[in-house]
Amino acid sequence: MITILYLPLFILGTIIGSFLNVIILRFHTGRGVNGRSGCFSCGNTLHWYELIPVLSFSMQKGRCRNCKSRISIQYPLVELLTGFIFCVVVYSQNISLWSGITLLLLAFDLAIWATLIVVLVYDLKHMIIPDVFSALFALLTFGKLGMLYSEGRLYSGEFTSHIIAALALSGFFAFLWLVSKGKWIGLGDSKLAVGMGLYLGLAQGLSAFVYAFWVGAGFAIIGMAIQKVLKGRKSLGLKTEIPFAPLLILGTLIAFLFQSDVFHLTVFFS
Repeated sequence: MITILYLPLFILGTIIGSFLNVIILRFHTGRGVNGRSGCFSCGNTLHWYELIPVLSFSMQKGRCRNCKSRISIQYPLVELLTGFIFCVVVYSQNISLWSGITLLLLAFDLAIWATLIVVLVYDLKHMIIPDVFSALFALLTFGKLGMLYSEGRLYSGEFTSHIIAALALSGFFAFLWLVSKGKWIGLGDSKLAVGMGLYLGLAQGLSAFVYAFWVGAGFAIIGMAIQKVLKGRKSLGLKTEIPFAPLLILGTLIAFLFQSDVFHLTVFFS
């Protein structure tokens, strides 16, 4: 019977995704999130029917109604991604009994993933992870962790594993940053890893770390192979800068959805 909730949940996700686009595009531009939206090319203020998530972009064929300039594909992609993530996260919980505490925990999860979507897209665009989003991620995950513990849904050993994971993952990335003097990895990844550890715990956190490297290595190998075939194009190499936050977030999603424990560590913290 819960299945009927996925359509409104997806729609809610696309609406939230539309708001996330505003945050991503206006952050550090001097504009607040409460101003009217307008076309970046002609400055024309958009009407409500031009702001319907996904549908407006499709009906206008990806162009501004006023000046016909192209609208960034980022808009519908972020909206669709947020709707999809919302549905997947709720589905993964396998909820059989709704309650106030359950809804509040789900709200934490959805807020966490909305924050991670902002980090993912912003890092892809600007190759940087703003500290405010990493801090928000950590605060939300700690809030959920505290709620689970207070409700008796998290044992002391499990709670400890989340704290250890936050310190271990963040410390490892900080070590790489320090040793390489920022050439291998950015310090922002270390700050993001605090929230990862708090959210996933040690077993799933390390699994997410492994998945991130596997996916990154796979993309790099495929990318180098493709660009090697396309002669005359600049190929990827060891010195090519690749934003790591999207890989960490993808690894986090995989570990979260499948409750992964690559190193079989759960037994030590149960």
